[in-house]
Formats: sequence, structure tokens, C-alpha cells
Amino acid sequence: MTKRKIIAFILISCCTIFIGTPAFAANLSSDTDSPQIISINRLSGQTKYETAKIISEYYGKGKVKNVILSTGNGFADALSASVLAYEKEAPILLVDSSVENSKDAFDYVIQHLDSTGAVYIIGGAGIIGTEFQTKLNDLGFKNVVRIAGLDRYDTSYKIASSLNDITVSTVVISSGEQYPDALSISSFAANKGWPILLCPHDALPQEIKNFLLERKPLKVYITGGVGVILDTVESEISSLLPQAKVERLTGQSRFDTNVIISETLAPNPSTLYLATGYGFADVLAGSVVAAKNGNPIILIDPSVPTLPKSVASYFVKLYANHLSPNLVSFGGKGVVSDEIMKSSQDLISGSVKETSIYSIADITATVTQNEDYSLPPTVQAKLYDSDSIDVPVQWNPKVVDTKSIGSKVYDGVVDGYGKAIKLNLTVKEPMPVAQYSTYFDTSQVNRTENIRLAAKALDGKLLAPGERFSFNGSVGERTAEVGYQEALIIEGSTFTPGLGGGVCQVSSTLYNAVDLAHLEILERHHHTLPISYVPPGQDATVAFPVLDFRFRNITDAYLSIRSFIEGDTLTIQLYRKAAN
Repeated sequence: MTKRKIIAFILISCCTIFIGTPAFAANLSSDTDSPQIISINRLSGQTKYETAKIISEYYGKGKVKNVILSTGNGFADALSASVLAYEKEAPILLVDSSVENSKDAFDYVIQHLDSTGAVYIIGGAGIIGTEFQTKLNDLGFKNVVRIAGLDRYDTSYKIASSLNDITVSTVVISSGEQYPDALSISSFAANKGWPILLCPHDALPQEIKNFLLERKPLKVYITGGVGVILDTVESEISSLLPQAKVERLTGQSRFDTNVIISETLAPNPSTLYLATGYGFADVLAGSVVAAKNGNPIILIDPSVPTLPKSVASYFVKLYANHLSPNLVSFGGKGVVSDEIMKSSQDLISGSVKETSIYSIADITATVTQNEDYSLPPTVQAKLYDSDSIDVPVQWNPKVVDTKSIGSKVYDGVVDGYGKAIKLNLTVKEPMPVAQYSTYFDTSQVNRTENIRLAAKALDGKLLAPGERFSFNGSVGERTAEVGYQEALIIEGSTFTPGLGGGVCQVSSTLYNAVDLAHLEILERHHHTLPISYVPPGQDATVAFPVLDFRFRNITDAYLSIRSFIEGDTLTIQLYRKAAN
């Protein structure tokens, strides 16, 4: 026996113990402090086809007399198959569009189907090709029965007509255009032998009318609201069957309808089967398992870690009624997460309420340096029933300091929520009031050094409102003692070597930033020869101590000068600062 078969055998022999393998997830731990102990199991494979096989092995661990083959690529024909599967004690296997891609189904048939058993193929040859029947015959299975109609509605009629019990007391009318409502009632209908008949949203097909008139059921359940099956259809049924009671089972959403069906038809469930409400394959394969004891399949939303509101409320009612059904998921963690399973367990066992806080997300905020920022008095909490509410929060520390650039974490506490909440606050440098960049030749080493020295002297200068600024006063005299070197300067109409050549590029860059900020220019001089690092007329030459560049801060705020070099680029920025 292969390792895989041994694992499958262990699973089937003891349904409350699972071994961690690609096909089966281990039991999630129960909360030992819970008032009620709820066991959790998972039936899943790597694909929907393998999941169907795993579910079938759980349902029929030894030899079986019958199997159902249904396509895994569309729900239409198979919605009514659960009732037939239960009657035939047949697991439902899913097949792909070709025999080659349907290995899981054929593996199960070879291992478990009695050689004299029957294979029921649901749907026409356009859905499940004739090659499947040929393959089954080649494997020695000669009893192959195809149930197919002209369309999905006719197929549902043919499935209903093939059932052994011709004295039908109850039938189910479900939409053939959507799958959640039909699958929500599938395990109950199968357990009771109620045919599931499909119809469009606006009218009963003739063959369905014929079935109702022939069997004359005393009860008709319509699943879903008027958005899926119109009131005119309900009236039509009442006219055809005046003796019958027609009851519509419906809610505001697929999840609400699912819970209403479950509460109506299974008030005391022994097991709950969880499956995604946004896929049909796992529910279809699992319906025959749930049908064994008439237990519900509960639909969940796999896109969120919490439960639909109606589902959470249903679980709390079970706890209130002292019911502790076990939990089994159809499908892997990608469709029914461990978080969903644990939340379900906690609600049913009474560890939490549907209005308990499930999670509070950490907060990220970004503010500008010296900007006023108050920590939020409330945070948004996600509840177990997927609602969101604002709850008060206490922060530590309580006061925010935005003077320093950088990141800081604030810890939040919410009453009734045991986990810490984080607010990650980033204080960023403000956008400059003005910025200007010029470029230079880094191969001119002496000139580059002079630009660096002058830029460094300007960097960090702070001007108060109304304060006057002097370039020469800030940079100082350009001498060899402070590091200035010889480079070309302009004297009259010629370029000649001189100390501090290149400093005028710094003053000219500053002038353009000041001009963009619309500050008051007090003194500026042009070069006597054209220069290349700023456009004509936008230069500001300096020569200590006779030629200066001066301006005044006419704003009502402090202004900070940032001056820095990156590669061959000199950039000067002016920032607005709050008054000290």
C-alpha cells in the first residue's frame, strides 16, 4: 500500500484525526477553556478534482456500488445531482474537460467502484465527452448511465424523474442561473429525497410544470429572493399546485439565504461543513457527505478572515442553544482559512461573541516636520461578524513631537482587546518653498572644492522673519587658510586664476532660489562676462568684500537654507520653518 493510501485510510478510519499532508490539514487546536469542545477537520486536495476525490474517500472508504461524474468546470447540470447521489449512495467525483486531466476521478473509480457498479454521468457529451464512457468501458466498467437533457432545466427534470421515490411530498425550486442557493439546500434535499428542479428567473420550463403536475407535491421550497426567481414564478407554482404550501427561503445575500435555509431545515446540526460561497466545486462534492445526517453546508467569504454577519449570528445561536456541532471544511486553506475555522470554533464554543473585536489594524501616518498632529481618539475595529466600528483608544506616549525628522511608534490600548495596536508615525522634511539646481564640471578639482566649501557654509542658515541675509557675511572671506584654492575668476573682461573661483556659482544658484521664493532682493551684481551655469541675466556675482548678494526674508516664518552637492549638481533649497 502506498504512503498516500495509508494516509487516506487513516483519515477515513478516524474522521476526527488528520495527519498533515498535502491533501489533509492537521486538526486545529481547540480552546481548552471553552465551555464546549468543537473538533475541527479539513478535507482538501491540491486541486478541486483532488478535493472531490478526498471527499469521496471520506464518504466511501471501501467499495461502492455507484459513483457520480460531474464536470468541475460548470455548475449548471450538477446542481440537482446531490439528491441522486444520496439515493444511490454514490460519491460525487469531478472531471475536467479531458480524460487525461481527470486522473483523480479515475483513480477513485479504479480503487473503489465495484466492477458491477454503475457510473452516472451528469450532463451531455458537450460537457463530459464520450471519451469518458469509452475509458470506463476499457477499464471494465460497463454500466455507464448518462443523464442529460436539452439544457440545464431539462437535465434537472431528468434527474428528478430518475429518482426511485415517485411519491414526492416536497420539491425544491432553485435558480439554474446561480449556484449558491441550490447548493445551500442540497444536503437537506438529498437527505429527504426532495428533487431539486431548476428554473430561469422569470418562468417555469414546461418539463418542470409537467413534473409538478404529475407528482403533486404538498410542499414547495423556493430558494433565493425575487432577484433570482421572480414572484410570478411563485404565483405560477401556486396556480399549478393549489393544494401545496409554497415557502420561499431567502435573505439579503447568498450568505443570509444559506443561513436561513440551514436554520429552517437543520435546527440541531451535529456537524457543520464550511465551504466557500464563491465556488461550486467543493460544495457539490461535499453535499453527499453532509446529506448523510442532513447537516448544513455553511458558506463563507474566503476574501476576509471574518465571518459573514448572518453566519456569525447563527453560530452564536448554536452556543446559546447548547449545541456544539463539529466543524469540517471542504477545501484547503485558500478557500477556508485556518482563521475562519478558528473563528467558527470560538463562536460556537462561546469563547467570543459575534460583536467581539476580531482585529484592529496598525495605523501608519506621515506628517511634515513641525506640523501639528493629534493622535486619533478612536480606531476602527473589525468584529467577528465582519462589521467595523470605531472604538476609543489610549496611546503611549500621549503627545506627539514633530520637531525631529524620522519615525516613531506609538502603542495603543483598547478595552476588551488583548493585542497591542501600533501607530507608526513618520515625520518627513517639508517641501521646500523654492529650489534651484546648477551643474559643474567635477574634473575641475579646485573649482569643485571651492563650490563645496561655499555650499557647506550656507547649509543650515536660519533667517527670522524680516531678517537680512548677506552672502559674504555668511560665507566669509575666501582665503587659502580656510581651504579655498585657485581657479578661474572674472576680472574685468578676462578669466584669470584667483582664490575662490567657482563661488559665484553658489551665489547665483542661491539668487535663483531666492527669486523663485519672491523674497526682497537688496543687492545683486552681474558678471562682466557671460557664464554658462545659469541663463543670461540670472547670475549674481560676489567678490569679498566689495560685491555682495543680499536679500531679506519678507515672510512671517523662519526660512532655512539647505545647500548640498550630489555628483556634479549643486542644489539650494529654502524651507519654511515654524517660529521657535
